[in-house]
Amino acid sequence: MTKIDWKLLGFYGTAIGSVVLLFNVVTTYGESNLKAPTAIGGSYRIQAQNLPECLKSERLELSIKQSGIYLNGSLLSAKGSDELKTNAEEKFTLFGKWENQKLSLSGAVPHLIACHSNSEQGKGSSQTLVDIQGVIEGESLKGKIKVSSASEVVDFSAQREAVVQEKKKEH
Repeated sequence: MTKIDWKLLGFYGTAIGSVVLLFNVVTTYGESNLKAPTAIGGSYRIQAQNLPECLKSERLELSIKQSGIYLNGSLLSAKGSDELKTNAEEKFTLFGKWENQKLSLSGAVPHLIACHSNSEQGKGSSQTLVDIQGVIEGESLKGKIKVSSASEVVDFSAQREAVVQEKKKEH
């Protein structure tokens, strides 16, 4: 007949109970307090009446990719070629964050050629700097855009475009 060591059994019971209790506390905290940020990724067609001179003839599209609160984006002319859009989306030039329902993006925009010649920062510069601040409500974005070649900040609104997924053909 084997003798039960109550001290050892109590130690293992306490250890297992502690792990289960800690797991339950952490799980409850995570489910009630930790929320993923709202998904805002996609393409937004920008509408602004007071765009800087170099962008007046342009229809702009803001493409945003999201990873949690961190954003990557590109600002392109909507009338640009599909090849340019594909290449630009692979090389995002705007970087920022999505916090407290506000987005902030800034960086260089090499694809908006009309603004390069007007840039006062280093004449002949091949890049224009852009700063975008905004708020997203549902499918619309409202905010302000500042282009380095223009002195004023311009209000704009944008609408998210529906995502079109291509069906892959089965072979």
